[in-house]
Amino acid sequence: MDPSLLRAVRARWQALFPGTAMRLRSSTNAEDLPGFNGAGLYRSTRVAADADDAALADALRAVWASTWNTQAHEERDFFRMDSSRVAMAVLAQESIDDDVVNGVAVTANPFNEGRPAVFLNAQVARDAGGAITSARADAVPEQVLWYTYAGDGEFERVSRSSLTRGADVLTEADLRAVVPHLRAIDAHFVPSQHLEDRGGRAMDVEFILSGPTRRVVIVQARPITLRYDEGRGFALPP
Repeated sequence: MDPSLLRAVRARWQALFPGTAMRLRSSTNAEDLPGFNGAGLYRSTRVAADADDAALADALRAVWASTWNTQAHEERDFFRMDSSRVAMAVLAQESIDDDVVNGVAVTANPFNEGRPAVFLNAQVARDAGGAITSARADAVPEQVLWYTYAGDGEFERVSRSSLTRGADVLTEADLRAVVPHLRAIDAHFVPSQHLEDRGGRAMDVEFILSGPTRRVVIVQARPITLRYDEGRGFALPP
């Protein structure tokens, strides 16, 4: 590991979030592609606030090395991707260590383009829980459609979490806290807010509810294009 790189990372770390643990997140050019999302293939690591240079170097190497873990390599091979062209970047963020809910949302209705909504997938975190992007095969998240065309606060729960025995993962208060952030992200990044001009474009947003106050933390956001089959897409009348 180049010592100058470690010094630069540490200096930036202390400038952005001093005294706080850091999360190093994987980000490759072999995910979030048309026909290949790659969710959960690569590794993220946590670096303690008091980590020395050896621990920081190990954490960076672990993220880079996950490019070549067995699952990632076999998945790329199945999709006929040239692994010699794969590159790994590392996104450094403040580590959120008191998460109570993990979530992924799409800022459009994946089931019916003509009924605009925000679609949220959420799962309890911490000791009780799981993840969304790397969930166990038998784990079912809570899924909620929050409709954005029908006035204030109309929503439906599409599925219940398999980990909560029927209890809500996201309360109505949680939804009212999260949805405005999702809509603001969508309004900023999607070229048009007119349904007939969007062409299925939306944002895929990872979020966390943190601590006893259930503070909303946006982890990352990336563009996504939804494809609708006949009868589910939006079409203006002739």
